[in-house]
Parts: sequence; C-alpha cells; structure tokens
Amino acid sequence: MKITVEFLSLPQISKIAGGKSIVFDFPGGTLHELIEAIAKKYGEKVGKLLFDDSGKLDRIFKVLLNKKDWISHDKLDRELEDGDGVTLMLLVGGG
Repeated sequence: MKITVEFLSLPQISKIAGGKSIVFDFPGGTLHELIEAIAKKYGEKVGKLLFDDSGKLDRIFKVLLNKKDWISHDKLDRELEDGDGVTLMLLVGGG
C-alpha cells in the first residue's frame, strides 16, 4: 500500500528522506510499524531521532492521520489503509 508521509519541523529527516513529503510503499500494518519501517529504510540516524531509549516514538513527536485525527502515543497500534496520509511533526514550545 502507499502511504503519504509528511515531515513537519523535521529538517534532518526531510533531508535524509529526500523531501518534506514522501510516498512510502508499506506492506500494511499499524502506525507504529510504519514509523519503524521509515527508520529502517532511512537508517540509524533517523531511528535515533524518532525513537526514545525504550524503542517507542519519542514524546516530542506528534502524529496526525489524514490531516484530521491526532493520534496519541498509546494509539499507534491503529491500522493504516492504502492512501492514508501520516504527518510526523516536532512540537516546539517556547515563550
């Protein structure tokens, strides 16, 4: 299946992946499996950026599915469908 993945506020990952938005060929599965597949395809550096020491998506990242559903970190077992769009973004705080 094809999943469009968008990287917002993630210039290091965008540079490695070849753009802010990519179409990723994914055999199917969950959001977590997609993120793992992205890390595997683009290498250890991307994996270290995305995952914490326990192998979970780092809490500094937020996930948006199809530009309308915010997915919490405890719901990354959600199944994806062909044509879905996934946005990974770094939330930046400040004052």
